[in-house]
Amino acid sequence: PQEWYEPVRGFELVNVAAILTLFAAFINPSPDQRLTGTVWRNKHGRLMWGLLLGVVLSQLVYGRVRGGVDAFEEFGKCCVLLFMTMTLVDNPRRLRRMMWVIVISGAIFCIHGIMQVRTGYGFANVEPFGSFFDGDFRVQGTGMFQDPNDFAMLYVVAIPFVFTFLQTDTMILGKIFVAASFPTMLYVLYYTQSRGGVVGLGAMLLAYVWFSTRTAILRILVISAVLGALVAFGPKRARETVYEGSAGGRIMQWGYGNQFLKQNPLFGIGYQRWLDYSDQVAHNSFVTCYGELGLFGYSFWFSLLWLVLRSVYKIVRLEPLDRGTRRLAIGLFAALVGFYASAFFLTRTYNPFLYLMLGLGIGLIRYVDRQPYCPAGYLDITNRNIGQSVLMAVASIPAIWVVVKLYWAVGGGS
Repeated sequence: PQEWYEPVRGFELVNVAAILTLFAAFINPSPDQRLTGTVWRNKHGRLMWGLLLGVVLSQLVYGRVRGGVDAFEEFGKCCVLLFMTMTLVDNPRRLRRMMWVIVISGAIFCIHGIMQVRTGYGFANVEPFGSFFDGDFRVQGTGMFQDPNDFAMLYVVAIPFVFTFLQTDTMILGKIFVAASFPTMLYVLYYTQSRGGVVGLGAMLLAYVWFSTRTAILRILVISAVLGALVAFGPKRARETVYEGSAGGRIMQWGYGNQFLKQNPLFGIGYQRWLDYSDQVAHNSFVTCYGELGLFGYSFWFSLLWLVLRSVYKIVRLEPLDRGTRRLAIGLFAALVGFYASAFFLTRTYNPFLYLMLGLGIGLIRYVDRQPYCPAGYLDITNRNIGQSVLMAVASIPAIWVVVKLYWAVGGGS
């Protein structure tokens, strides 16, 4: 609320809450495993440590000591967020609570978004992005969601949690609340006019439908209906040609990212230094990562995203899993798929919300791995898994290069 309420505006409530949470986690450790042991021994957590090292080295190798310290301080907050989440949200009951927090926050922000659509002002007189009186505007949130694209990604994540609560043993008042929230979330998502958000919404819905329905015919029918609705009723910006100016500029930035990697293959151009070399962001989290952090940092980042998604997928397919936990896992898997799909068209490499979601995934993995019905080693990360994920990360770079080349070849560019 520090952006909404004048007396506390500018006061870093998030940092205060983080420090208190960290302190509480140390003095009141989990009975089965202490915080320090969890953070150091968990293999997903080790990938995060490697990513932090890559972020810092991307500055230090060029002699930018001050830049390295700043990178550690800034990205270190994302590390703390992931470690706290994976350690403290380590059972279905706590995961369910966090899902409720995200859904309720999204519902409150719906009021904020609707106010912008109707009056041109949201909470604390926040105005939409663009020209409200000309009708060319995009609603936005505040704080880490103070951007239409970030605002859209909030709902890409919240909507599968809404579906989860509708299909689990939730009190009737809770079901009424989430059922009423769903259309308003779609309404606000529409007015963000975020193309990346629409892509993420489509990917999320496909993932959720695939695991929530059992028959192939029903899957095909529902998926066809979802895709048709997105094409027919999606935001105007999402229906524009891929060769319009904004899209062309993004593809050009992807090409720049490939050039940055070619010039600095191991450590990239440096954490958060893209705009020092270009006048526009890449609008692709993957390109941003390997352009700024090089192959070293990108391998850790890509592996972290892939191996968390892979493990949650394996949980969804685990037969002895109880119905409630399976529904939570399906909702979380769909949210991750939607976030990743959006991130491919938006620059969200270091977004705190991403590391919150990854922390939720690792927390669920830790819980299921401790259960007697989980086969020994089922959720382990082996050296082979890490090697495969690194190969996938490296292979994704020429794949993006091919996309850039095809785009310009088909569009008549050079």
